Amino acid sequence: MTLYGKLVRLGSALAVNTRSTVLAATVVAGVVAILGFLVDYQNSTFYDRELRARVDNQAELIRAQVESKIKVHISTIENFANQMAVQPQQSVSALEAQMRRLIARNPSIVSIAIAPDFRVKMVVPPESRDVAVGSDLHQVFGRDWTTRNEGARKPHFMGPVLTDDMRGAFVVVYPVIVNTRMGARVWGAIEAVIDENSFYRETDLLTGGPRTVDRVRLALRDISQTIVDAPTFFGDAELGELQPVRKVLAFPGGTWEISAAPAEGWNQHPHNQVLLRILLLLSGAVILLPITASLLLLSERNGIINELQSRETQLRTLSQRLDLALESSHIGVWELSADRSALYFDGCAASLHGFADAEAVRPMGKWQQAVHPEDRAVWLEHFEKAASGQPGRSVQFRIVRADGTIRHLRSASSHIEETAGSRTAGIVWDVTDDVERNETLQQAKENTDIKNAELELALDELSSRERELEELSRKLDLALDSYNCGIWEASLPDGTAFWDERMDQLFNHSRRDGPISVGQWEACLIPEDRTAFRNAFSSLSAFNGKDSIICRVPLENGECRYVRLVGQVHHDKDGSYTIVGMAFDMTQDALMTAALKAAKEEADAMNAELRAAKERIEHNALHDPLTGIANRRRFDLALDALSRRSHQERLRFAVLHLDLDRFKQINDTLGHAAGDAMLVNASEILRRNVHPDDLVARIGGDEFVILVEDRIGEAELSSLAQRIIDEMRHPVDFEGFPCRCGVSIGIATAAGQRIDARKLLINADVALYRAKNEGRNCFQFFTQDLHAEIITNKRTADEILAGLERGEFTAWYQPQFDARTFTLIGAEALVRWNHPSQGLLGPEKFLGIAEELNVVQALDRIVLETALRDKYRLAARGIDLSRLSVNVSARRLNDASLYETLKDLPFRPGEIAFELVEAIFLDDRDDVMQGNLERIKDLGIEIEIDDFGTGHTSIVSLLRLKPKRLKIDRQLVKPIMNSPKERALVRSIIEIARSLGVETVAEGVETMEHADMLLALGCDILQGYAFARPLSFDDFAEAALRNHWIGERPASRSVQGAVR
Repeated sequence: MTLYGKLVRLGSALAVNTRSTVLAATVVAGVVAILGFLVDYQNSTFYDRELRARVDNQAELIRAQVESKIKVHISTIENFANQMAVQPQQSVSALEAQMRRLIARNPSIVSIAIAPDFRVKMVVPPESRDVAVGSDLHQVFGRDWTTRNEGARKPHFMGPVLTDDMRGAFVVVYPVIVNTRMGARVWGAIEAVIDENSFYRETDLLTGGPRTVDRVRLALRDISQTIVDAPTFFGDAELGELQPVRKVLAFPGGTWEISAAPAEGWNQHPHNQVLLRILLLLSGAVILLPITASLLLLSERNGIINELQSRETQLRTLSQRLDLALESSHIGVWELSADRSALYFDGCAASLHGFADAEAVRPMGKWQQAVHPEDRAVWLEHFEKAASGQPGRSVQFRIVRADGTIRHLRSASSHIEETAGSRTAGIVWDVTDDVERNETLQQAKENTDIKNAELELALDELSSRERELEELSRKLDLALDSYNCGIWEASLPDGTAFWDERMDQLFNHSRRDGPISVGQWEACLIPEDRTAFRNAFSSLSAFNGKDSIICRVPLENGECRYVRLVGQVHHDKDGSYTIVGMAFDMTQDALMTAALKAAKEEADAMNAELRAAKERIEHNALHDPLTGIANRRRFDLALDALSRRSHQERLRFAVLHLDLDRFKQINDTLGHAAGDAMLVNASEILRRNVHPDDLVARIGGDEFVILVEDRIGEAELSSLAQRIIDEMRHPVDFEGFPCRCGVSIGIATAAGQRIDARKLLINADVALYRAKNEGRNCFQFFTQDLHAEIITNKRTADEILAGLERGEFTAWYQPQFDARTFTLIGAEALVRWNHPSQGLLGPEKFLGIAEELNVVQALDRIVLETALRDKYRLAARGIDLSRLSVNVSARRLNDASLYETLKDLPFRPGEIAFELVEAIFLDDRDDVMQGNLERIKDLGIEIEIDDFGTGHTSIVSLLRLKPKRLKIDRQLVKPIMNSPKERALVRSIIEIARSLGVETVAEGVETMEHADMLLALGCDILQGYAFARPLSFDDFAEAALRNHWIGERPASRSVQGAVR
């Protein structure tokens, strides 16, 4: 059956189903409409729920902000009230200063009033009109708050109220409760007035608050009182009619209600409603359009079938006409298979390619064999491009026939896209005659162009040579004039010469026409040069070459002009020859040459001096001018050379780092000349004791190094170091004074390859540091343990600095008791380190390194500030600690700014005592320390001498310093039970202190037997493990609140103590 018949049958079947298709489309449209209505309704419901949840969250956030700000204000006034409860009898100036600082830190607080017995006594600032001095705080702005707060024992937050200057405000009233022997009582109250607008801004109710995010309307009203419709004091008063979300805020003194509703009301349309409805309409259209399109296509099928029949008839006619045209023009037709593997040629195309005149379908490779090998790639690319529809569908190529002749063919292609697929076809025809004709014309054109180019080049070269000749002639004249050069020509057979005008000027000869004889030329020269002149001419005649000569021409002023003659023999065509040359004045060159020669001789002499000076400078650069041994630069060069050598071979060497002991005392007492004598003596000792191959260098003031190669055994190096130490002990006589100084030596060794020699010097320096710490006048070897110790100290130092930044240092407290009543009367604040990995560390673990870092002052300051803060915290808990003792370092006492940092601290006279270690050597303290001691005593800070009996303090120092107490060191207290001598010594210290009016504190009291003995000896205050170990703040406060230390005598037991 033909394609046409199939289309007719298909059209008949589709006509039967058209009515059913329309019915189905109607049903689908109805279902889509119902689903769209349900989706739109669900979207509106979800939006209403989300809107109410958003408003509820916004109202809760605002309630939390307002509640937080109220608590902050109450807490601020609470802190101030607690300070008043601890120190109610402060001076007016001190109270005013504290109140002003409180207002400065809280800008929303406009005034603060203090009311003992609820009568306003003081208002800051005084000019405030919020509350009047003498007014009764039982009635705050017309409201009685005491009746609702359990006898005025709880804080109260009120507002908003209207002040006397017609300004809105909130009021915080906080009662002050003090502890007395009769129990707790209400001392009075503190009132703070807060600006209403500032309060709203702090809670984000006025500007930039969270309400602006979702466009929410707010309202606040006070529902503390039993009023049915309490008025709204902030926000929209009509908000209650909109069914708002309500939140209740309860706080000390009242209750508020916060209402919130959307700014545009609850009946809002979802933002995506329009978009959703459009999407629903589009979805329905996507479903219905294909059905409608199918109906339209069915109605057009019959017309398409009729049109296909008509086109088939026209195509058959056109095909016949095309065949006739191709056959008459000898044009072949080809078509490429769909898989591009085979090619159809009609008879003409096959004949053109050298095959039989019959159409055939053959593989591409078969047809390609007829193509010239150089054109096969182009031929194949043509068909590939044609099949893919790319441009470049015409190509020219060559074929080789069986008889060897070459023909030129051109192929053109066309790519057709059809419903059933794509087709690639084309035509091919013979263009050999056209190619041969074009090649002939091209060759003729090329020959003509070559001849024309050669002619133009010849003309250009001729013109160029003429210009070059003219330019060369002009330049020659300019050159001769500028250098005053003369041209001459001599004929040897007749002995004449021809000069130009410049020759006459050069040889100081009058101008004349005609030739000049060689004899006349020779007469122009000085007699000494005439023989050389004749010999030069004879040489030119004999060897037919060229030569030059310098001759001198006498001038009228007695000087000579130096003229250089240059000539060359020139042979003529007739066999004769002449000499042609030039002459030029070289007087300046000759004089300069003579001057340069003299300068060279002078320079040679100076160079010799410079070489000698360089050798001296190089020697001085590498040697110490005082001792004559190597200096630091030469030593560094030697280390670098060893480091480089160790990369190619294994090396063994050692560095001994030496430092003279007591050298500074000799230098300071006897002068630099004595010091220089000691340095020279030391260098001679070192040179005498080392091997000739070893390097001895002075690298600092009194520092020397010895570089030893190969002989690095510990026994050999120890022997060398000991010999040096022994010889250095011998005195050196300087102007009748015997001078002695020792030496400390650090030794480091290395063996192997790729050694860092400079690091070895660092290791030797570390060993030297250890030798000095071991008592000097000895030697130490560098070891890995020593290296590890240094690394550990470095890590500890870094952790101390980090701990200061992170606040890891704190204060612990060891209580002090009255020796007679065992009543708690004070405590000593001791520094502790809350190490992040090692736990709590005592000062013996880090204080030495802290002193090297110069941060002991910072630790002292931390302990003092922490102790003052904890003292007030203890007072707030009802623990009266009359005195705190704090250790102070010598560097802290030498700080010129110490007084300024102490004068603003909140303490009363006698509450703080500074413990000074006896090793400070008070007899020799400087002016800064003396001034600081006097001024801190003026502040009411008491002075205690710590570790008394182990240092250098004299009775004179005690009289001058006038301390409040002496602390007897634990080393003296511990043996008093069994040693009569120690007991007598402690008794003497107590009696001396009592005679000077100074109290005594015994530390290290480990048993109650010690306590009884010290009481019998007259000691005033006791401190030690018999009572308690050092405690943290919380443990100290807990033990004190349990009355463990209030007038009780601890049981007699050892170090464990009554309280741990």
